[in-house]
Amino acid sequence: MVHEGTPRWPRRAGPGPVVALGKLVADQLLELSAPLVVGGQQRVVRTTTAGGAPANVTANLARLGVPARLAGWAGADPLADGLLAALAERGVETAVVRRGRAPLSTVLVHPDGERTLLTDRGEGGLEPADVRPEWFAGAAVVHLDGYDLLRLPEAVRTAASAAHDARVPVSVDVAAATRIERHGIGAYVDLLAGLRPDLLSCNAAEAAVLGLDGHRPGWAPELVLVHAGAHPTRVGTRAGTEQVPVEPLPGGRLRDTTGCGDAFAAGVLAGWRAGVPVLDAVRAGHAAAAAVAGVVGGQPPS
Repeated sequence: MVHEGTPRWPRRAGPGPVVALGKLVADQLLELSAPLVVGGQQRVVRTTTAGGAPANVTANLARLGVPARLAGWAGADPLADGLLAALAERGVETAVVRRGRAPLSTVLVHPDGERTLLTDRGEGGLEPADVRPEWFAGAAVVHLDGYDLLRLPEAVRTAASAAHDARVPVSVDVAAATRIERHGIGAYVDLLAGLRPDLLSCNAAEAAVLGLDGHRPGWAPELVLVHAGAHPTRVGTRAGTEQVPVEPLPGGRLRDTTGCGDAFAAGVLAGWRAGVPVLDAVRAGHAAAAAVAGVVGGQPPS
C-alpha cells in the first residue's frame, strides 16, 4: 500500500528503451600508486574505456538487463570507433551523429579512490538539426546530461522538447557545482527549467548551489534526488523529503568514484521503467553505484 506523502513517479515510464543523450567521451584512467607530487615521477596503471554520462548510464542499464540507447554525438575517428564497438558488445544500442574528434578525459585515480579530471573537449558537437524524433519514439525515459547542457544547450533543449512531444518523461543529471558557479547559477537554473524535467538528480554540493537543500524553489521538478556518497540520499517532492540510507560497500573498499553518480542514475531509471516504488529504485541506484565503485572507471563490471 502507498501511504500519503510517499514519493511517487511524476509520470509513468514507457516499456521501450531508456535513452541517454549527449556526447561520447573516451576516458583514460591512470591509477596512481601514491599521492601526486608536482615535479615527481611514479608508475601508473592505465585503462581506456567509453566515458561520459550517456555511455556510463547506458552501459549500467544494459548490465541491469534494461534496453538502452545512447543517442547524440560521437567523433568520426578510430578512437570513437573502438568506444562504439565496446558499447555494442555490452548490448547498448547507439544512434549517433559522427563528426570531428572524440573528446578525451584523463582521470587521475588517487589511492583513496577520489579522482581528478583533465579534459580535452575534442572537435565537433551536436547541433539542434541533428536531433531526430525517432531517437525518442517509444522510449521509456529520456535522460539528459547537465554537462552537455552547458556545451550543447540548444541541442539538449531540442531533445527535451522532442521527448515531451513524444510524451516521454525526462530525467536530468546536473553539472558539477564548480561548473554551475562558473556559468552563473541563475543562468544555469534557467537552462534546467527550460528542459521541463520530471526528475532531477544531483549531489549534495550541486544541490546547495542550486538552492535545493532547503526551501524548495518554484522551478524545481516534482521529484529531486540528492545523493551524497555514503550518506543517505534525499528524495524530495512537494510533499516533503524522505531519506534512503546507503549500504556499506561490499568488503568496505572504495576503488574509484568515477561514474558512481551515473550508475546511481541508471539504477533509478531502471526502477522507474519497471514501475517499482521510488524508494526501492533509489536503493537499486545505490547497488549499481556500489558495483562501479569497486572497479576502475565509469563503466560497470562486465
